[in-house]
Amino acid sequence: MLTPKDLWRSLSEDLQDRESKGLFRTPVETHSLGPASIFRGGRQLLHFASNDYLGMAWHPQVRQEYQKMTGQTGVGSGASPLILGASAPYFRLTKTLAQWHHCESAVVFPSGYAANLGTITALAGPADLILSDALNHACLIDACRLSKATVKVYPHRDIDALAGFLASSRRQFRMAFILTDTVFSMDGDIAPIGQIDSLCKEYDAIGIADEAHASGVVGTCGTGVLDQAQVDRSLWIKTGTLSKAIGCVGGYVVGNNILCQTLHHRARSFIYSTALPPALLSAACTSIEIVQKMDTQRQKLIELSSYLRRQLLDACYRTRRDDTTPIVPIYVQDPQEAINLSAKLYESGIYVPAIRPPTVPPEGCLLRVSLNAAHTIEDCQKLLAAL
Repeated sequence: MLTPKDLWRSLSEDLQDRESKGLFRTPVETHSLGPASIFRGGRQLLHFASNDYLGMAWHPQVRQEYQKMTGQTGVGSGASPLILGASAPYFRLTKTLAQWHHCESAVVFPSGYAANLGTITALAGPADLILSDALNHACLIDACRLSKATVKVYPHRDIDALAGFLASSRRQFRMAFILTDTVFSMDGDIAPIGQIDSLCKEYDAIGIADEAHASGVVGTCGTGVLDQAQVDRSLWIKTGTLSKAIGCVGGYVVGNNILCQTLHHRARSFIYSTALPPALLSAACTSIEIVQKMDTQRQKLIELSSYLRRQLLDACYRTRRDDTTPIVPIYVQDPQEAINLSAKLYESGIYVPAIRPPTVPPEGCLLRVSLNAAHTIEDCQKLLAAL
């Protein structure tokens, strides 16, 4: 039995252990100066650290819409959407999301994390099977745990292993769900969605795709990997976020009316969370309307990504060769090397975050370079020169 004193001593020892292994983390005050510039630790830095891939948090029309609505409404929404938090901007946003993703309806959550947590736990239960990619985001992992379904983790992007799990286990369960990020948040690679779609058809499974790092970035009009792969949408549920390429805050699910109405009744992270503020919802709606017309910026991101990857490989850094997403990993040996390399870049006026466990597996430490549409070839050259 632990006493309170024992608990605090145990927690202190855990923190000391993390620090000794290069795993200690703490927030650092940061002031954003623009899409690619920050003030941090007493100096101005060029940064490659933001998920705001299209720079929409700084877009004049989005900021103007936010400021206009703030002057017309309260700061907060006051209650959950099912009480009085479903403002006019809420309904405008759900309609815009549904039209953008060619679906009947949408549900907006306080975050992408909440969207995945609420959706998966609303649909999957003890009688069901969940098959989850080994490198899925933490919100998908936590949703699996809370669902009480039987969970099998398949090796990253391993279609043969996934097919094997389905062949041996599908008939034992009421429903089977296949969970995957579409663009993986640390390595920047893309899930084999077309092959997963074929398995969904073969084994009567439902795919749940987290498009957080794809929405706004991948495909014509930025609708994501599912649309680009032309999957059978009756077999898929799509979740996304307003916090990355849209430049705001929040998460969403798009699908048919039955799905969205079910989430109104079952998704606890929706039912029991205060709705997002009207000004933020309105700004997100404006951002989505603009993002759909930004194919030029999306092509620029592809070109920047391809350029940087080629240059890194030529300089003998380890990265992913064939992907063209804005997330470019630079792999290192261990947490301390990640910290040291990030610190050296910082000394050169460049901020690239060191990614260590538990965000990645122990053997997967990296520096994550996140490109956005405000970056230039010259910015990439500065990073390469500093490396």
